[in-house]
Amino acid sequence: MNKIVSFLTLLFIPTFLLAQKSNTDVDLGIKLGANFSNINGKYWENGYKANLLGGAYLGINGRRVGIQLEAVYTQATFVTGNQFTDIYKDFLQTGKDSIKGGNFRVNYITVPLLLNIRFFSHATIQLGPQFSGVMSVQDKDEMIKDASKLFNNSWDGVIGLWIKLPAHLNFGVRYIIGLSNINKLDGTNSNKQQINDAWQQRALQLHLGYSIL
Repeated sequence: MNKIVSFLTLLFIPTFLLAQKSNTDVDLGIKLGANFSNINGKYWENGYKANLLGGAYLGINGRRVGIQLEAVYTQATFVTGNQFTDIYKDFLQTGKDSIKGGNFRVNYITVPLLLNIRFFSHATIQLGPQFSGVMSVQDKDEMIKDASKLFNNSWDGVIGLWIKLPAHLNFGVRYIIGLSNINKLDGTNSNKQQINDAWQQRALQLHLGYSIL
């Protein structure tokens, strides 16, 4: 968590100082919305699950091009499929013989750094990288011995559309694709067999924001 805070500080302060010394527009605000998450490992249930997101953004925009930095708290829910127990049974809590339909909620701090490309006066295409840092993993049914050992931090790719609305409001939609393996157990010996199971996350996000500046 300390590394995430330091990363945010190093990004936000120079970006804000640059804006004060230039003729660009500064867009500072907050956003709330929904995160529809999925995970593409072969032992997980298909389908996107709805959760919440909320955070802050700082944009520095010229006439056509700009950059935007955000810090967003994001929830993602992943549900185990039919064969999850077969390959990960060594990691189950004592007394658990199956975790089909097991529900894990992962809490992230996500930090997208995006290129803004304005193609209409109120519409902007956004694309760039995102770092997703795992804050905690909730395993309410206590299915896994240590659920915090399931999910890695990840690097993602982001593409989206940002639309300015009246009264300092904005609306956005994004598609996020995982670029790294988030399975902490990948490569771990289980029942004398090597686990070879890479997980990549996917997400569709919708938000409504309010610009303070």
